[in-house]
Amino acid sequence: MQAPRIPTVQGSGTVRLEFTVTAAESDGALHQMRATYGPGSPQPPAHLHPAQDECSEVHEGALGFVIEGVLRTVPAGEALDVPAAGAVHQVRNPGDVPAVVTWSTRPALRTGEFLCALHEARESGDVGRLLQVVEEHADVFVLAPQPQG
Repeated sequence: MQAPRIPTVQGSGTVRLEFTVTAAESDGALHQMRATYGPGSPQPPAHLHPAQDECSEVHEGALGFVIEGVLRTVPAGEALDVPAAGAVHQVRNPGDVPAVVTWSTRPALRTGEFLCALHEARESGDVGRLLQVVEEHADVFVLAPQPQG
């Protein structure tokens, strides 16, 4: 299944994704999006991408990345790379203005499909479906082990 060219995917809370280059358009080399993180956007669960390099280039505002437990703020005009099978990470906009970023994964793999399926599962409110989508797309997104408490 190929991800459709869609104008936007509204993520959890205040994250908006616009696909700009899909796997089909790049012969599988690249999935790229323009992401807008609203002020105070929620932080996704800690995760990694087992077989993809990820790059985030910030154009407006700033993003806070937590990589292996260390916070790094990336302001407009800077970029951050997370290598394939790299560090466990999270990203959010902790500021009070929107943050706009070009977010790329190489190779594309099934990133587009994953994000579309995740969006549909969130919209349905079915937590079981949400967990199933994450499980079915372990080639592009893996939840980090959670600390036992």
